[in-house]
Amino acid sequence: MTYQLGLTFFGLTPAYKKIILEEIFTLCYHSNGGFTHDEIYNMPLRYRRFYIQKLIETHEKQNEEIEKKFGNGNLIDDKSSKPGKLAPPPIPDFAFKARAPKK
Repeated sequence: MTYQLGLTFFGLTPAYKKIILEEIFTLCYHSNGGFTHDEIYNMPLRYRRFYIQKLIETHEKQNEEIEKKFGNGNLIDDKSSKPGKLAPPPIPDFAFKARAPKK
């Protein structure tokens, strides 16, 4: 039997699944073990986005405090990166641009 619709099953598209996996990785990695993969995967979308937003706000607040303490805007000197001066890992901006695929 040949189906004229592209997909023969119900589920997420590969592009949307990649976005979800990126969000799961971001929360698992940057929350320092605060969440497990299963907790985030089963979490409602609005809660997952809320936690990602709070994580971004926390990192921005930490960056501001470090800038005040050291007096410069750059956490890493591009000309001579010294051990011990690491910028916090970036949180991808696509985490808030993801939309469910339209039917």
